[in-house]
Amino acid sequence: MLTLDLLRVKRKESQIKPKYLTEAWPAEYVLSAYRPGVKLGEARAKIDDAPAEPKLVRGLAHIAERLVKLEEVDKKRLLKIRLEVFREAARRHPVLTDDARRAVIKAVAERLKISEGEVEEALAKAHEDELVIVEPPNTSAEELVSMYNTALIQTLLFRSQYMTSYVKASGAQMKALIRALKGLGLMYTAEPEGGGIKLNIDGPASILKQTERYGTRLAKLVPYIIGAGDWRIEAKIRLYEKTYLFAESKSTAPRLSTRDIVEAEFDSSIEQEFYRQVSRVCKIEREPEALVVGGRVYIPDFKIGDLYVEVVGFWTPDYLRRKFEKLAAAKVPLLVLVDEKLALASWRELPHYVALFSGRPRLSDVYKYIKPYCSK
Repeated sequence: MLTLDLLRVKRKESQIKPKYLTEAWPAEYVLSAYRPGVKLGEARAKIDDAPAEPKLVRGLAHIAERLVKLEEVDKKRLLKIRLEVFREAARRHPVLTDDARRAVIKAVAERLKISEGEVEEALAKAHEDELVIVEPPNTSAEELVSMYNTALIQTLLFRSQYMTSYVKASGAQMKALIRALKGLGLMYTAEPEGGGIKLNIDGPASILKQTERYGTRLAKLVPYIIGAGDWRIEAKIRLYEKTYLFAESKSTAPRLSTRDIVEAEFDSSIEQEFYRQVSRVCKIEREPEALVVGGRVYIPDFKIGDLYVEVVGFWTPDYLRRKFEKLAAAKVPLLVLVDEKLALASWRELPHYVALFSGRPRLSDVYKYIKPYCSK
């Protein structure tokens, strides 16, 4: 995500779009500035001299600097030395000449039993521009372009009043998206549409408090949406004291970046072991297509033929209550595996197959349920 002053857009009547970058050479120029052994301030000076639109180059540099590794410094030691310099300078006030300054440096060096050069270095290293680049941005020019174009969308959505997103994705992709939605605390409703899911998400411009924090969270969701098999985003944007409509889709967008997506593993060793056992005898799909239940997205743990499978382990009472309500409302063939520690009578009341397990589900516990749906 960029700062708003770095956002580049095109406006036509009520429509607004990011001004995407379509050439790689500006990114190549930026990456060439951040070389190992160069001070950060020197790299920034080269950025200021770039033969391109300043806002564009600064935006690319903003992203590149997140990927740079700078030399490590002992901040506590630097702070201690700087405080001693300030104290010594205050005792000798006013310090107006080079000789007076050198006297302060010498006094501090003697007191701390270090060299005068170390004192000078501590004063310099307190400024970020003086830090040396150890490793350059770990990206290519083409990837930096895609990250920049993604950041433009994220920054534009920072000013959204609402966002509607249509997503058609695999179960694993959708589960990662929903985890992100919940983890980021975004407010949404969901409904099925055209074989996918339509998500209606409140935008930061509609929130009365914590607009900046909510906007940052919404921006973090974007890579999960554009990482789907198919996607479309529509949003109402409040910018420059006007309201615009923004629309983008996989078919119309340039290459975008999903670099910030965190790949999910099995939710638990129980699920991993269940998958291992069943896959020996049946074709089993992990995290199949998403379903919409009561305005929320529900992704079962597994699917065997037309049978969905949900493993219910030991979680908080509130989580289990919400899980029970979601399962009860599901209108699909479903096998619910319940830890016997949670074997309350209510689980037996579910309108689905229900099987108990101790520790972890065994194939022998569930085979009679999955056999009619089983294929290899």
